[in-house]
Amino acid sequence: MKISYDDIIVASATKISTQAISIIRVSGEGTIGLINSLIDKELEPKNGFYLRKIIHEGHVIDECLFLVFIKNHSFTGEETVEINCHGGIFLVEKIIELVLSKGARLAAKGEFSQRAFLNGKIDLIQAESINNIIHSKNNLALKLNAKMLIDKNNKKLQDIKENFINNISILQTAIDYPEYDETQNTTSEIVLRDLLNIKKELVNIIDNSQKYNYINSGIKTLILGDTNVGKSSLLNSLINEDKAIVTDIEGTTRDIVEGTIRFKNFNLNLIDSAGLRKTSDVVELKGIEKTTKLIDEVNLILFVINKEKYDINLYNNIKEKEHIVVLNKADLLTETDIKTIKKSFNNLIIVSAKKNDINELKKELERRYDQEKILDEDVLILSNISHIELLKKVLESIDLIESNIIQGFDIDIIMIDLRNSLDIINNMLGIFDSNEEILDNIFRKYCLGK
Repeated sequence: MKISYDDIIVASATKISTQAISIIRVSGEGTIGLINSLIDKELEPKNGFYLRKIIHEGHVIDECLFLVFIKNHSFTGEETVEINCHGGIFLVEKIIELVLSKGARLAAKGEFSQRAFLNGKIDLIQAESINNIIHSKNNLALKLNAKMLIDKNNKKLQDIKENFINNISILQTAIDYPEYDETQNTTSEIVLRDLLNIKKELVNIIDNSQKYNYINSGIKTLILGDTNVGKSSLLNSLINEDKAIVTDIEGTTRDIVEGTIRFKNFNLNLIDSAGLRKTSDVVELKGIEKTTKLIDEVNLILFVINKEKYDINLYNNIKEKEHIVVLNKADLLTETDIKTIKKSFNNLIIVSAKKNDINELKKELERRYDQEKILDEDVLILSNISHIELLKKVLESIDLIESNIIQGFDIDIIMIDLRNSLDIINNMLGIFDSNEEILDNIFRKYCLGK
């Protein structure tokens, strides 16, 4: 069913459950009038909060606090009323039912945020940040997403946008007014330097977004190694629960076992894998196949070894990937043992998983992944893969423009890709028509005939 954005919409902004207070949000043109038809005394059409009684069939069903937001002063940019009522399940559903009976409809998932985007109150980055704040699982994710939320029309994207507008304006002026002296020497090469600067900035944004993606999604971490080296013990010690079965029998872990460890500023999404060995056990073989596939999918490998068991060939296959070599069963090692093993592996982290002696591993993980310093840096981090892909499309367009300029293509051809790139950036910023901006820029910066 196609959604009409002219409708008044309603939904509970809090979970519908038995609780002290619930909030019901109503938004759309005519919302104040609709709510006035349900209460004992009318709300004023101005920003404010009012204590009113909801009347149904001549009886009061609740006394609520009504927050009124006039158009352009609400989250959605529309006339909005938020009803703070008591939190009974039946009561909340009854109030929503009454609002629906007056002509509103239930909001679709995310529709309030979608209307905020369409009305220019937030951009796509902010919209994604709202969702990320709700699902944040560590301090850094919460702070970073809040930073992205309040930074409307992120300056880096705005600068890139302005650069595109300026260069389109220069070339458009040359096309439309070729007889003017100031445009007669204009060629497409004049924009190339600016485009290469844009390209450099886009590469930085994409690289940072991919590098720090784990802040929201967690670090997908595979615990890998030979059978019976203590992989399951390490998983249990890290998550502080007996999730994986631990025995001295080789091949005990036959399938993937998962768990999560939460650090202050990041999460590890741990996967305990089947030990890699030759076996005829059908179930174990399936687990080994999954493990082999996961090697190429994860962000980090904890390569677990002990004194008796470490597969150098397996290590050589994964050593170019992000990894930490974990020497387990430290309580059974001598100094000579450690020195001998260090000859094969650099930067060993030594633990005793069964004795919960894993502090050195935790310190190494924090050293690598606790990046709270980025909050003080001027970086843009996109958490949505689709946004990253959009910027990659802009990069592809710039590469094509560069190639076309070198080959001597006409300005008209160059303009097509410039406009397409600008459209992508504008869409991310919540702007859907750049023509007016380009015209404004032409007449503001190029006084052609006043």
